[in-house]
Amino acid sequence: MSVPRNVAFTGAASLPATVARRGRQDHGEERTSDVLAAFRANLPDGRVSLGDLIQALGDRSLGTILLALSLPTIAPVPLGVSCLFDLPILLFSAQMAFGKRGAALPGWILRRSVSRSLAARMIDKAMPRLTAIEKMLKPRHSRFASIDGERWFGVLVLLLSLTCVMPLPLTGWLPGFALVLLSLGLIERDGAAVAVSLALTVAALVFFALVASSLSYAGQTLLAATSYPAFMA
Repeated sequence: MSVPRNVAFTGAASLPATVARRGRQDHGEERTSDVLAAFRANLPDGRVSLGDLIQALGDRSLGTILLALSLPTIAPVPLGVSCLFDLPILLFSAQMAFGKRGAALPGWILRRSVSRSLAARMIDKAMPRLTAIEKMLKPRHSRFASIDGERWFGVLVLLLSLTCVMPLPLTGWLPGFALVLLSLGLIERDGAAVAVSLALTVAALVFFALVASSLSYAGQTLLAATSYPAFMA
């Protein structure tokens, strides 16, 4: 499978309404988990690149690309592998935050790859979680499902991405789930899921700030306790 030189998305605000508001659940359309399962059954030989995954998911919508980049958050992988996805998701969300239309991932990022066996394991771990979320989704409240062209939305996604990649204890699962729910909500045009994911985003940011401030306070306290005797001597 050839990898494109770059991949760009088009926000819902600049898509034709009939395309921007469609849902994959509509009569006979494959769901994301079905497409991913088909990709799993026909993985390329050798190594599997990020571009392969995005191409397999079948479109260039924001939700699709975000889902491809956030898969490691619901499919635990070795730290070195998850780092392959950290830079792309930060770069992509930063472009949205700065209001860039047609934000793109360059070819050198799309060519980042993992072994075929690791890609298979990652998909196998992600599938049960994806299908569980999909069962709750359906096209509804299209107003909330069409906010992906808004600049403030890009800022929220950037902040959410930052909390996903920061190595603080207990802080990765909530933003990771919110990012996957957000991606699937956009793909399935489920405005309720998008609204819930935005609420979870705020909760994840607050939780991250609390953990970060607690660790900072604990570090300062420990430093003061260890340096005080030396100062008194």
